[in-house]
Amino acid sequence: MSDGIELSVVLPAHNEQDAIEGVIAEVVATVRELAPGAAEVLVIDDGSTDETGAILDRLAAEHDEVEVIHQRPNRGHGPALLAGWTRARGTWVGHLDTDDQIPVDQLALLWPERTHADLVLGIRTDRDDPTHRLVVTKVLRALVGRLAGRPIRDANVPCKLVSASLLADALPLLPDDTFAPSVGLVVVAARRGRTIREVPVVHRARPHGTSSLKPLRLASGLWTSTRQTVALARSLR
Repeated sequence: MSDGIELSVVLPAHNEQDAIEGVIAEVVATVRELAPGAAEVLVIDDGSTDETGAILDRLAAEHDEVEVIHQRPNRGHGPALLAGWTRARGTWVGHLDTDDQIPVDQLALLWPERTHADLVLGIRTDRDDPTHRLVVTKVLRALVGRLAGRPIRDANVPCKLVSASLLADALPLLPDDTFAPSVGLVVVAARRGRTIREVPVVHRARPHGTSSLKPLRLASGLWTSTRQTVALARSLR
């Protein structure tokens, strides 16, 4: 990693044509402020069937920092995030989702904390999400707390900064079909004695479109994530 890149920001995207242009513009402005001349923005177009891919290609032509990875067919948020993490060259790697529920400027709140940690998590303290999503977060909180050996308030948050060295440790342990790699990353960090910091961030209702993760699909994903995370924790003993 590195190649002179101080900050990589990875954004998985699927059918976000209404929001994607504004989000990418904000991300580009943010990385130019945080790491002038030393940043990249990696957007993984995860099998979008609307105009998301075409919009991203245009934005990549307009902004030197932006690179688009077209993933076909759709594989899901977890594999898309892993694809971005694998390509990232930065000394620090940020993660944001493109649904704009966590404003892009919240990533800047995490940036100063990197000097004290290997993993900085943006914690959603006042969430505006459907009940089934809040239930999943509670279940994951209990699971991760047990497997990590310490309480983590929001392991699967889509706003984080991770050091390249921690990613290098974690990526070989995360299969490319991992449903929730963010959860696995936290378990690896805790089990390997890495420093984790938690910073409150703003969370708001989804401003565009609807989530593809409906209750039944989310329940299935929770089971898959639980099974994969338990297997990961056992491999770290």
